[in-house]
Amino acid sequence: MDKGQYTYSALWKKYDQFTAPAFEITVGSTKLDCNQYTIPSLDVEICADGNAGGCSFTVDGLYDYETETWSNKLASLIQVGDKLIVKGGYVQKKELFYGYVDDYTVEFQKDRAPRVSVTGIDALGYLMSLREPLYAGKKKAAEIVKTILNKGVSAGFAKSVTVGTLTGFETPIVKEQVDDWRFLNLMAQRYGASLFVVDGELIFDTVADQTSPIITLQLGRELQSFTKRVSIAHQVGKVEIYGRDVNQKAVKGTASSVSTGSGKSAADLVPKLKQAVLREYSEYAQTQAECKKLAQNRLNGIAMGLVFAQGQCVGIPELIPGRYLKVEGTDDQLDGTYFLTKIRHSFVNDGYVTSFEAKGAKI
Repeated sequence: MDKGQYTYSALWKKYDQFTAPAFEITVGSTKLDCNQYTIPSLDVEICADGNAGGCSFTVDGLYDYETETWSNKLASLIQVGDKLIVKGGYVQKKELFYGYVDDYTVEFQKDRAPRVSVTGIDALGYLMSLREPLYAGKKKAAEIVKTILNKGVSAGFAKSVTVGTLTGFETPIVKEQVDDWRFLNLMAQRYGASLFVVDGELIFDTVADQTSPIITLQLGRELQSFTKRVSIAHQVGKVEIYGRDVNQKAVKGTASSVSTGSGKSAADLVPKLKQAVLREYSEYAQTQAECKKLAQNRLNGIAMGLVFAQGQCVGIPELIPGRYLKVEGTDDQLDGTYFLTKIRHSFVNDGYVTSFEAKGAKI
């Protein structure tokens, strides 16, 4: 995962004032260059909210009606399960997506040229299909997570795995009647981590704690649009987690202060929310410390729903989810730092834009 920091002016120079957008798609061993094929649209979506990322594109004008064959045999070259790589940007291109083809459609219509539509998904999509039970005993959580994520690498749908430091919760872990993807999302909630894929790297880490912004954008200049919504729906002021120790004695942990972000939390803005308490039982928590850690992670996760933002800017290949974006140039209502949860790179009509979604726990 890219942990660097960029300036808009440096990228403006690197990409020659963001002119001449270009991309190339590799499906299996076939390379589709935008200058050689008619590809009217390409979208790449990358998520840091536990959902799988995806890619979709269409190819037009490759069918010869006289010979009744596809030029370059494209329709037969694209197969489900093929490795799918997208590089995009300008004269210089950066890898935007790494995954595999999960769906394709060959379409004929009387009033327009036939086309091939392709969608891809990253390695998290593959983990959705794996449902093997897991009885981990006393294995460390990081080891369990790495073992599951490496299935995506072994299948060829990812290049590497990164797992952050996971401490605590020495209780046995059991996975039954649930797929690997869903299980990892449960683990992410438990540890306050994010689960996502960037450039073929499967990541399970507490990236929301790493607050340095990847870039600063000015509204009205680099930012073409920006919207911020603040909502206290589903917010709570306290989380209590209950468990049982090895002797089956009840243990409890409490969190009443959001520990991520800067500014005011929902309970600070609306003091009566301090009376809103979420109580849950966890079969994993066997000590007061484990209950308290789980409660804090749960509260922080809920708090991240306080602020939702979305915007659009000129196409910037360096923008990825799992990092923070700093917005400036407006006023105290919009200026701030936002955690990027979804990035969409869109190429259409010879243009390239990047749109994003973000969230925050405080204002």
